[in-house]
Amino acid sequence: MLYLVSYDELSDGVRKIKISKDEFMKIYLELLREGRSEYNGETIVFTDSLVNKNLDLENIKELTSAINKSIMREKITEDQIIDKLVKMIDEIDKFINFVTLKKVESETLIKYSDKIDPGATKLFQELEENLLNYRDKLDSMLKAYVERNAPNTSSLIGHKVTARLISLSGGIKEIAMSSSSAIQILGAEKAFFRFKKGKGTPPKHGVIYEIPDIYKAPRKLAGKIARVYANGIVKAARADLAGIKSDIPKRTKEK
Repeated sequence: MLYLVSYDELSDGVRKIKISKDEFMKIYLELLREGRSEYNGETIVFTDSLVNKNLDLENIKELTSAINKSIMREKITEDQIIDKLVKMIDEIDKFINFVTLKKVESETLIKYSDKIDPGATKLFQELEENLLNYRDKLDSMLKAYVERNAPNTSSLIGHKVTARLISLSGGIKEIAMSSSSAIQILGAEKAFFRFKKGKGTPPKHGVIYEIPDIYKAPRKLAGKIARVYANGIVKAARADLAGIKSDIPKRTKEK
């Protein structure tokens, strides 16, 4: 059995085995998670002497940063990144609307008052443009993640609706394991529960209403088209989960 005695050394009491920082980080992470690790087939465990080592401050910073990054890479999935991006874009949209409103208000005030600084409108204009540019960059990033993570589904319904479905459901796996009826009303849960309580009518669609073929369709056909798409979305998600390219997007659009 080997012991991790410092950030660059393993020992069994007799042998002293030098390890690199990369090897240390791998071993240290496994010890944190599992309580044990391996090196060339030999079991490694912690030793109290590691805690008493006087490590250089820069080494501690470097190792801590590397370990944190490694943990984050392993814990955050692409589905979670997509969810975060969707929420960030939603928040930025709210802020853009606020800034745009204030820009219009300042323009109105300037017309009727000579005491308002004309520079205020320019400030809001620049802020609005910067926010829109930042939003575009986030959307490009979102598109790249969605198309890599769910190529069949995004081909069928576009990256924005796919991203929102992933965000609401929890991931492409959850979409693939759902029924088409659940996907059809995903995002319309409040309306569904109101209907269950005897208020209103059952929702025909949730976020998939953002699909052009659905929202542009005559009202009486929207529900039927939504069912076709919901069925195609589940099948496309299953193909994405299996890692295969499917003709489901093409066949769904042809129906």
